[in-house]
Amino acid sequence: MNNLITIEKATENDIDFVIEAIIEADRCNTEQISYCNIFNLSLGEFKDILRNILVEDIEGHEFCLSCFLVAKVNGINAGACCSWIEAIDNTPSYLIKYSLFSQYLTEEKIEYSKKIAPIIKGLHIDREKFVLQIESVYVNKNFRGLGISSKIINEHFRRKMLQHPNLERSQLIVTNDNDSAVNVYKKLGYKVLKKFKVDNDIVLTILPSNCLILMEKNLK
Repeated sequence: MNNLITIEKATENDIDFVIEAIIEADRCNTEQISYCNIFNLSLGEFKDILRNILVEDIEGHEFCLSCFLVAKVNGINAGACCSWIEAIDNTPSYLIKYSLFSQYLTEEKIEYSKKIAPIIKGLHIDREKFVLQIESVYVNKNFRGLGISSKIINEHFRRKMLQHPNLERSQLIVTNDNDSAVNVYKKLGYKVLKKFKVDNDIVLTILPSNCLILMEKNLK
């Protein structure tokens, strides 16, 4: 039977799958979930926070439900990806995300994150204003090999360019050792712009990698 692949805007019915996509993309084939480690959260606590933020559906950052597209194979959720135009309203995405996230954190967890911040500071990458950001690219293992990640990213390009014809560039961040993802992005026209590395083994107990790659694609 041929696989029918459709790509749709995420709805509240897809929230569980979007949460799966965010966590697995963040984990990147490791045991480290950065948000859990930075804020001293259990996996259940993190999922609850994500669910609350996704339901709020405030645009302009990587935890916005309506910024996600979901790929379905024969009607079954198979892949997901988020995109937004950074600071289109002049508010950086990290400020929106942290403002939403902090609503659900105790003072103790906020103070814990402040102790972690200096350790991982070298891996903070500022998103560039008015540039299309791609985040949380994920394909369930049962549906890999069907080109879903490329299809869903290209659909983000198509939709965003229809809304914003003057959009010029797209950027994404990927871990240095995720060769398969890097190769997919290169085939889509992304090029390595810069690498960010922290030579500190403690980072690997907090984040899935101590080296991140910033990649960029010209949309014109």
